[in-house]
Amino acid sequence: MSKQSTAGLAHHLSVGQTISISPGEPSAALAATITKIASDEIWLELWRPTSKPPFQEGEQVRIKYWDDEAVYYFDSKILKVSGSANQHVGISGPGEEVLLQRRVSFRVHSAISFSFTVIDAAETRLISEKVPDARTQNFSVGGLNFETSLPLKIGDQLEMSLQLPPSQQVNAVAWVVHSEPVERDGKYLNSIALKFLHLEVEEQKKFLQFLAQSEMTE
Repeated sequence: MSKQSTAGLAHHLSVGQTISISPGEPSAALAATITKIASDEIWLELWRPTSKPPFQEGEQVRIKYWDDEAVYYFDSKILKVSGSANQHVGISGPGEEVLLQRRVSFRVHSAISFSFTVIDAAETRLISEKVPDARTQNFSVGGLNFETSLPLKIGDQLEMSLQLPPSQQVNAVAWVVHSEPVERDGKYLNSIALKFLHLEVEEQKKFLQFLAQSEMTE
């Protein structure tokens, strides 16, 4: 990890970009799109409407965003929550420093077992649904693809546990960034792409080591 001055933020943050915003625990993170960037504030639109404001004015939050090379974080403060569905959120601009994590481009095209629990979903009946035996189609340190019979939608969040050979476990929180119906042997499934919202440093190290070893053997 290293730190980068906010002077270089202009080419990392852009209108239309997807970010996550969290008041604390990663599982509480919400997906949002940047709608406006000003010198001292940033406006976001949450992917999901909420019946009550998800944040309070003055509340401290952590913003996470990424590009092809790195994952960035900065701490911010809620300035305002507006709109009939509480989806428009104004936050203060980044502080003096931004934490940066370098990413690698390894993507492994193999089946890895994982289990997951739906922790937020557009179809509320899916919340708390558990799937103990899913398998990846491909994955990287940034996310993964898989197929499921569950009607997951963009913005749904999963708490997951991946079983890396020979006996390592990686826990992560992810959200659905793509969902497309597919037919497999007469069965109708959904092809899902996930982006990791959160990966602890130690978990990320396990993942990177496994990905690097897999890349060398493919």
